[in-house]
Amino acid sequence: MRISHAVALLLLASNISYADTETTLLEDVQVQGSWLGDTSTQTAKKYVGSRTVLDSEYLEKTPALNLEEALRTVPGIQIQDETGTGVLPNISVRGLKPGRSDYLNALVNGIPATLAPYSHSSLSLFPVTMDTIEKIDIVRGGASVHYGPNNVGGVVNFITKPISNEFSTTLKETITTSDEGNFLSDTYIRTGGFIKDDLGLQLQYNGIKGDSYREHSDTDIKNIILDAEYFPTDTSSLKSTLQYYKADADLPGALLPEAYDKDKSKSQRKNDKFEGNTKRASLTYTLNPTNNTEFSLINFAQSSKRKFSWGWNTAGKGFTPLTEDSIRAADRKIDVYGIEPRFTYSTQNQKITVGARYVNEDVDYFLYQTKFNDNIKNTVRDWKIKTNAYAGYISDTISLMNGDFTITPGLRFEKVKMKFNDNINKNNKNKRMSEYLPGLSVGYQATNELFLFTNAKKSLRTPQVAQVTKKGELKPELAWNYELGARYTPNDIFSATTTLYRIDYKNQIEYVRAEDEFKNYKKTLHQGIETLLSLKATDHTKFTLGYTYLNAKQKSGENEGKKLPWVSKHQFSIATDYSVSNYDLNLTGIYLSKTFSDTANTKKENRIGSTGENPAYMLWNTKISTKVKINDKLNAKFSFGINNLFDKDYYFRGADISPIGRIPGQGRTYRVMAQFNF
Repeated sequence: MRISHAVALLLLASNISYADTETTLLEDVQVQGSWLGDTSTQTAKKYVGSRTVLDSEYLEKTPALNLEEALRTVPGIQIQDETGTGVLPNISVRGLKPGRSDYLNALVNGIPATLAPYSHSSLSLFPVTMDTIEKIDIVRGGASVHYGPNNVGGVVNFITKPISNEFSTTLKETITTSDEGNFLSDTYIRTGGFIKDDLGLQLQYNGIKGDSYREHSDTDIKNIILDAEYFPTDTSSLKSTLQYYKADADLPGALLPEAYDKDKSKSQRKNDKFEGNTKRASLTYTLNPTNNTEFSLINFAQSSKRKFSWGWNTAGKGFTPLTEDSIRAADRKIDVYGIEPRFTYSTQNQKITVGARYVNEDVDYFLYQTKFNDNIKNTVRDWKIKTNAYAGYISDTISLMNGDFTITPGLRFEKVKMKFNDNINKNNKNKRMSEYLPGLSVGYQATNELFLFTNAKKSLRTPQVAQVTKKGELKPELAWNYELGARYTPNDIFSATTTLYRIDYKNQIEYVRAEDEFKNYKKTLHQGIETLLSLKATDHTKFTLGYTYLNAKQKSGENEGKKLPWVSKHQFSIATDYSVSNYDLNLTGIYLSKTFSDTANTKKENRIGSTGENPAYMLWNTKISTKVKINDKLNAKFSFGINNLFDKDYYFRGADISPIGRIPGQGRTYRVMAQFNF
């Protein structure tokens, strides 16, 4: 869209009170570095868009083993659990590719969680563990004005535990075991609080060690977070976070169909492994010079290393299990720095937000190959890419009809400069790209019980490291996102939210083998409906039902009109919570319809299992927990849970370094937890 069109959109109206919520579970906790505001129930009810917040109560009661599992119940989100430990999530939003969560704009307290938000957007190192998280804020659709890039499917903000008002300590231990006899321990320690009225400190440690239910799944994760919050004056604050995260994991990978049928807990990919670490820091300064103005300055930096190793066949069989004659290793070193000033001015009927962001990325990209017969390590790729990204944005929320009607136009401008060097082939190039990303949101409180919303936004995803290496001029991938929804809350007993959505996604980058280059030629269409119903049947019982219909099709190429692989058309979830005295019981069911494994929609599975339908499945998880007050200063929590209660057999295909064969879903596991707070 040309700038004249974007300006017209801005003039057409003015504000974006983007909201919607389809879940249930919230408290008054500020979202750091986020224009979304807090995640309280009242704020979420008037959010002008599709939004789900999983709060601390939900995360405490859910039977989910990790953050991937917790997200399964969210309408529009589909998961491919590759590891069973949560170390490498594969998350799809509204039919976008799940592999390494490459199309997910993941944030931690409003700050990018990915290795490099512009040039390396995948979560191939995921510096988040479940016990450190207070809540998860999921905004589907294009939140492109205030968040970018890579926001075609929206934004998922993982909000860490806040510093407690009083000094306190939490000790927690969780043990997970499987029918195969493997054990996984999850140790969590939190201590801290406000030691003075104006100074709070907190230290969190989360260590995960052991195996999932499959062999060759040994995992060791360490996550250390130090938070500080300081109020130098009554109108200003400083928040800082330092984090060190390290993960080492053996990856069991895919199985050939014959091996899968014999014993799905085994591994045929004994050379596959992941290791990585990151050091992250952020500092946010907030100033409220008057009651209706706020200025914030967000600074963030991270230095990361990650490495995947896998078995490889150099004679043409590639990733096929049991054919390896060498090991390949993809090594990355990535440094990122960013700064984002933002100013907000609000009156009774208007709220204007103006901001800018600069991000610098420095990526070293290596690929090594070592053959078994000579043990000589050869460098296949030695690339370096530097990215300088500049963004500016403005939104203006205008409230009419005593605040019942809001309209928010917004505009974001992205300018990206990439410099690529191939240190082996001396193939150096520079790329520049820029794009205007307009958005418009409208919300209407039709009655005290009914809230209506609609929005349209343009989203962007920049070319990735491996794509800029070939010849040809690449443009950003672009999408227009549309939503129309309603939220009905007649009382405290029942609530319903439904959203119609459509994503027109074009300029997608695909490799053209015949021409040995990447091109912007792929188009896809994603559309459907998401519904969430909540019923508090009694004072002790609550039911939550979710349904998603997703029609995702290819709109270009030889398979135009066929379904996108990996996408379930129907998704259903049910959660039952029963509470009595100090006991809580949760039973959760998740259903996903069948999917295809390739763009040709091949139904029959081939001999090596690289294509074919993936069957539909339904999983049941349950958990019972209790709270015990030991004395005035010490209380305890205990729980027992079973995941995949009926040991349902299910699988998917196409994981990153193991794309040939079936990747088993997690079998039945048992979990016990003990937690002490004092």
